[in-house]
Amino acid sequence: SIVIFYLINLGSAFTFPAKCKKVYRSFHYDEHEVTFGERRLPDLHNFHPRSLTILDASFLELPIPIPLIAEESLWGNIAVLSAIASASHQIGQKTFIGRLLGPPVTAMAIAFILGSIGILNPGGSPGAKVVQLLSIQLATPLLLLGVNIRECRQRCGPLLAAFILAAISTIIACLTAFPFCANSLHKALGADGLKIAAALMAKNIGGGLNYVAVCQSLNASPNAVAAGLCVDNIFALIYFPLTSALAAGRPDISDNIKTQSDHSPDMLVKGKAKEIESRTPINPETISAALTVGALATWLGETLGGQAGALPISTTLTILFTVICPRISKCISLSGEILGTSLLYLFFATAGAPGLSIADSVRSAFLPLGVFLSLLYGVHGAILFLVRSIVLLARGKKVGENADDEGAVLPQRLLVASSAAIGGPATACALAKANNW
Repeated sequence: SIVIFYLINLGSAFTFPAKCKKVYRSFHYDEHEVTFGERRLPDLHNFHPRSLTILDASFLELPIPIPLIAEESLWGNIAVLSAIASASHQIGQKTFIGRLLGPPVTAMAIAFILGSIGILNPGGSPGAKVVQLLSIQLATPLLLLGVNIRECRQRCGPLLAAFILAAISTIIACLTAFPFCANSLHKALGADGLKIAAALMAKNIGGGLNYVAVCQSLNASPNAVAAGLCVDNIFALIYFPLTSALAAGRPDISDNIKTQSDHSPDMLVKGKAKEIESRTPINPETISAALTVGALATWLGETLGGQAGALPISTTLTILFTVICPRISKCISLSGEILGTSLLYLFFATAGAPGLSIADSVRSAFLPLGVFLSLLYGVHGAILFLVRSIVLLARGKKVGENADDEGAVLPQRLLVASSAAIGGPATACALAKANNW
């Protein structure tokens, strides 16, 4: 019963966080009164839980501070968020729920729980804001250090055309869906409604990094960012099993087509493996160089583009660096990838840190965002199916008929391209690997 007494106090603290500093709470156990503020405990011999009555649920003084990590504790909040980011990587890879959600969403979920039970400050903290700003601004250029635009056409072939088709499908789907949901999104999220819709369009052309980058560029509120991410992940849990079901039983592309160059799929895979092995391993020099390039790109982005244009400009400058200096970018790409991924996990942890304060945003925005995403996903898939049907009919073939080479509209390519657009590179690789493609 004493444990329940503590839990009731904690539950009230989450409901009334503003009233939990200098207040008291009284209970009656028969003729014995217990006041938590004076730290008096009842005589356990005369303790009768059934006679417990709450006199006033709004007066409370907890024996432990709430939140446990004070809002003004900069390094305390940074330490907890860093621990969450580290734990989410392990949980996201080694547990069933973690694999279902993915490490980034796992980080957001853990931070949400800690922010809701009083470990972190409900509503966020200055430390979380510092980490959020630093992580997304640095993560983008660091992750792009491994991009090699010159080899995209050679390595991707028809798959690049399939991805472009998937990206265009997402854009058309968003332009189709937004007029139906504009008013409801505005009522639920205010000015952030259009920002989150734009961010979701970007997210479904390459993954979560696009989402957080657009949200940062448009200065969307943290609650709106978290709400959009939560609802989108619910729909992703429907989309990815569906793509896996459509892909099941389909043979590898190399069994269906004739390679038109000396670069067969096996050779490309082996070449990519050798390239990864040949990258300079992580050491202090590569870490320092990667951080220097990332910080320089971020600084130039802020200087030239301000807050709104910082990320687009830093992204463009990083891509130009990889094109102009391919050897240097290749040497530091592994360090940049690991640092950028770690920072991205930190960002998702800060997105969930406000805890229950984002619950109202999620509840109010769930229906309009759900309608928007339903139309987005539905129109996206319908366009891909329609384009495939038109191409096959133009070649004099029926839909569903096996073809020796369907190019970019081959089902395997469309499924991988759609998965890359909706979920990002990791989900596309997981889909291909699961089907031994």
